[in-house]
Amino acid sequence: MRLLGYADRLSVPAGGRIEFKVSCELPEFAPSLVRLRRGGSPVHECDLLEDDVAADLPASVPGRVQVARAGSYVEAAVREDVTVHGAGLAAWIFPTLLDGEQTVLALTAPDGSAGYRLTVTAEGCALRDAAGTELARLDVAPVLRQWSWVAGQVSPEGEVRLELHRPGQAAPQVQESHLPVPRVQGTGFPEPARGAAPAWRGGLLRVGAGGRGAPTGFFNGKLARPLVSATGWSPGATARLAAGADAMTVLGSAGVSALALGRDPASVTVTDDGALTTGGAVVNRPASAVPGPFWRCTETDVRRVPAEYDALRLHEDDLDDAGWETDVALTVPADLPSGAYALKVRAGEHVDRVPFVVTPAAGARPAPVLVVLPTWTYLAYANWRTYAEFEEERVGLYGERRGVDPRDRWLARHPELGKSLYDVHTDGSGVMYSSRARPIINIRPDYYTPTTRGLRHFAQDLSLLHWLDGRREDYAVITDDELEDRGADALARHRVVITGSHPEYSSARMLDAYEDFTAHGGRLMYLGGNGFYHVTNRHPGPSGAIEIRRARGSTTAWASGAGEEHLSGTGEPGGLWRWRGRAPQRAFGVGMTAQGFDKASGYRRTPQSRAVDWVFDGVDVAVGEIFGDEGPGLGGAAGDEIDRADVALGTPADAVVLATSVGHSSSIVLVADDRTISYAAPVSPDPRVRADIVVFGRPGGGAVFAVGSIAWSTAMTHKGGDNDVSRITANVLDRFRDHPDPVVGA
Repeated sequence: MRLLGYADRLSVPAGGRIEFKVSCELPEFAPSLVRLRRGGSPVHECDLLEDDVAADLPASVPGRVQVARAGSYVEAAVREDVTVHGAGLAAWIFPTLLDGEQTVLALTAPDGSAGYRLTVTAEGCALRDAAGTELARLDVAPVLRQWSWVAGQVSPEGEVRLELHRPGQAAPQVQESHLPVPRVQGTGFPEPARGAAPAWRGGLLRVGAGGRGAPTGFFNGKLARPLVSATGWSPGATARLAAGADAMTVLGSAGVSALALGRDPASVTVTDDGALTTGGAVVNRPASAVPGPFWRCTETDVRRVPAEYDALRLHEDDLDDAGWETDVALTVPADLPSGAYALKVRAGEHVDRVPFVVTPAAGARPAPVLVVLPTWTYLAYANWRTYAEFEEERVGLYGERRGVDPRDRWLARHPELGKSLYDVHTDGSGVMYSSRARPIINIRPDYYTPTTRGLRHFAQDLSLLHWLDGRREDYAVITDDELEDRGADALARHRVVITGSHPEYSSARMLDAYEDFTAHGGRLMYLGGNGFYHVTNRHPGPSGAIEIRRARGSTTAWASGAGEEHLSGTGEPGGLWRWRGRAPQRAFGVGMTAQGFDKASGYRRTPQSRAVDWVFDGVDVAVGEIFGDEGPGLGGAAGDEIDRADVALGTPADAVVLATSVGHSSSIVLVADDRTISYAAPVSPDPRVRADIVVFGRPGGGAVFAVGSIAWSTAMTHKGGDNDVSRITANVLDRFRDHPDPVVGA
């Protein structure tokens, strides 16, 4: 892609400011503002619809190439009043991928003319100077996925010592040498005597990466208790430090750095317990809230034993913020209607659309209908690259070849743009964080999703907005971020709240907001499936990164390591809300039960639905008959990922199951959450593999309607909206918006 960009946020209020960062290989590009009306493209079953919007934008902008740099590390400036003369560098390391030479610690003079790097490879460990000259080497490597302590020292007199303490060894591996003849100029100090260590003031300390400019040689694995001294330390001190003694007790603080990597897991800064630096900055958000080398395996909650969680998990492909500079800044017109928009950038035949949501201006009259777009789910899937990387495997999953968006093939060649929460890092560990501060290829209105033969996530949710436009509804749009920021206040004063098609990733504050809304008379339409499933939270900071930990015992792409199942941002246990006692059925009536992507099905109307006949006004479907078995994409309204009602999981006892899906193939499989070993003969088909449509009231006039399927809103578009799924949705919306009467029994 020769033209692509991203915004500094996914939503902005009318009258607010939003900035766009663009990489363009052509001399210039032309920006414009468009309102997105419907997702699609020539390869979809519908066309993209957009309206031009007048905006104060330049006619053209000079093109420039901007590059993202992946790889996580910690960086700290050495105090200018500290003289470095010799050095000691040591850390506990838990390598997970020893591919090439990786830097554990690097200490560099301000001009890069002097310094030291402690490195590891699959063959051994080395201590190098700033020029890369090997000062000492051990031909014994740390053990993969086990803790080791590695230390390198250079005394002011030029004596070099390198040692490695590996688990199970009675004595450390040690190699001693002496510095070569120095060739150092311009440090402000006299040239050192033959074989003595150079001296300098200030400089840079990096943990997990080398280099004075752009970082290099990223370390892959956990790293804890990094220790740097401006002069080195004695062999006796080394033994005590390797045994776990406190660095400040052994060495004191003067001229010593002891960065407390895990002390504040939610922070992007690190305190230095020593006086060598003023503290460090965490770059590209390595995983925190992970146990260190002295974890006793008796407690898995970081909040209870924070001293045992003193490590960071670093990766060469971590990315939190691409760091691009702003090319276009837009002050959104104060009277711009709330909705989905995009900055459309064009350079010759190349076009990209950077989407964002315009939310209502502060103090605006609340629209009767509010749509919450599930942007945290968009981020969870952001730059998911498996469509291109596992194309042949997906042929087996789908039973047919569905094609791949060409942008996915391009993305597979550009790992520097960061991964999704469904991917793993190069060392095989799961991706725990996903940020909006980078180009996200699959949040585009014309993105093609093979899973559904076209529309999914953002592009699909545009279909819902198009349907509302067709009805001339008075509605506003917000995102998960506004819901997290404002809680229940974000929903208050709106009569009806409608979710997107796949609100899978939610925080406790978001769940509380929905429950508060319906408890105080609000009406909620959950028009999707697999919603409110994963415990999620957002880290503070400009990147807007969300975080999850994937627990075992669920349908998951990877599982968190031992002791790593608590979120670093909040300390709360991750995994599924179901295992926290907040299964989606409690608040929304239905919850995730099965998934499959060969074909969607229809629903059979139940006898209980007679209690709410108004739902089926104008729908020629009698009790026992099937509806919703046609539509674009997967060919029906009940498909992709589906939810069931279950009183045992919290579905209100008075909820009315209006319809239940039928005819699912054997490819639609029960989630792992519900699969257990049993000696009883299995029931086939499993009765839990179904999508349920439910409606129920709440005290005070609140109500919930849930459809139990991601495919529902796509099916609403069948025949231009002239279908039963669309009519049922319209009946519920009209009733919820206009009638104060109870939804059941009246």
